[in-house]
Amino acid sequence: RRSSFGRFDASRPLAAADLAACCRAATDGSYLGGDTGTGPGGERLAGLYVFVNHAEDLAPGAYAYDPEAHTLRLVKAGAPGPFLQKNYFLSNYNLEQAGAVLVPTVRTTAVLDAVGDRGYRLVNATIGAVAQSVYTAAAALDVGCGVALGFDNISYVEELGLEATGEAPLLIMMVGHERPAPADYRHELT
Repeated sequence: RRSSFGRFDASRPLAAADLAACCRAATDGSYLGGDTGTGPGGERLAGLYVFVNHAEDLAPGAYAYDPEAHTLRLVKAGAPGPFLQKNYFLSNYNLEQAGAVLVPTVRTTAVLDAVGDRGYRLVNATIGAVAQSVYTAAAALDVGCGVALGFDNISYVEELGLEATGEAPLLIMMVGHERPAPADYRHELT
């Protein structure tokens, strides 16, 4: 795994097929199996939203991902870049340059109500598996990927209209193309 820390480049849009594969990977990663009841055909613990900045055949905006239909449903039209950058607390990524920002959500309170303290482990395992699945898919597609926690999740709840659902964004995953020929360190030369 390699992070795209500071390397995103909006000059080449993300292919729609690559975005679709990353969305599918995020959903597939959310199924934990075992006695969790979250396998395919069971309960889905995580939802997925996508802020599209620069992707082929998709208008900029915020979308909800429907894993059964493998489609995106528009939630809010318009370029999300300014919102994304304003609500990101760090300076290591320029979210406006990413092709898309994937936002997995979990109804954490509902999980805790259902299974008690074990829910914290379920929620964290799910979100970790989602992130790792997207990293793996992005690497296979030769697409840059980065995951971050430093964002205003309350603003994301408001922007996506999640107040009524109880869903909470727990991290953000940026995907897109990187600048060509980034600097690299060659240890064998030292």
